[in-house]
Amino acid sequence: MDPLTVAELVQALQESNTDLLTKVLRTLGQDRCRAILAETLIREANGGMLTKDGTWRRTPGGVFFQLVKERATTQERRRLFPRPALQHGPAQPQGPPQTLTWTEVQTILAMLATHPAGETRTMKLTLIGRPGKVEMRGQAVLFRMQGKPPGALPRGLPPVPAQAPLTWNVMVALRQWNRVKDSLAANQDDQLIIEGYPLIQGSQLVLLAQSCVSMLQQRAQKQAQQQQRTETTP
Repeated sequence: MDPLTVAELVQALQESNTDLLTKVLRTLGQDRCRAILAETLIREANGGMLTKDGTWRRTPGGVFFQLVKERATTQERRRLFPRPALQHGPAQPQGPPQTLTWTEVQTILAMLATHPAGETRTMKLTLIGRPGKVEMRGQAVLFRMQGKPPGALPRGLPPVPAQAPLTWNVMVALRQWNRVKDSLAANQDDQLIIEGYPLIQGSQLVLLAQSCVSMLQQRAQKQAQQQQRTETTP
């Protein structure tokens, strides 16, 4: 088996923190990192991992680092994730930070528009749920999925505006759709996990699906893999 490299971790996790990935690989070693990477990819296929407050889904890299924290020893964890040094001297009193308003956001965005934008290495949108009416055209399947307002947002963000949730027009390749349609029809509690490239076509929001999997199928596959590993373990 070829040795696991930082470049492979970066590609699999879409994670830019190469310094931390290098430290993890050196500290935990090949076998433990491979096991954590495999568990990360399984978690992602089954809907991912939420943050501690339950409001956001972690990135693949975030899932990997969280699992590293859980699997590492206390000494390894301190080496990989050192606590920030405490400030000496009396603490300076600070008032509560002001809540950002959308009026301020518009001003800030107008200012930022006068500067070059940063570069996004990848752009991906994830939708989890069930499709509406399905239309088939050639080698593609089209349907709509309406979003829902989030729960509590992290402190510091402005409140979600009072407007209708966004509706996405999803386009899935027929080959991918054929793999999940039977499970959706047979199980009302099954859901799709769709990841793809978002764009605006005219006034419509469109998601070009790059990945479309069934949550129940992924769960069954994971259970079969775990059973197979149990049976083959001496």
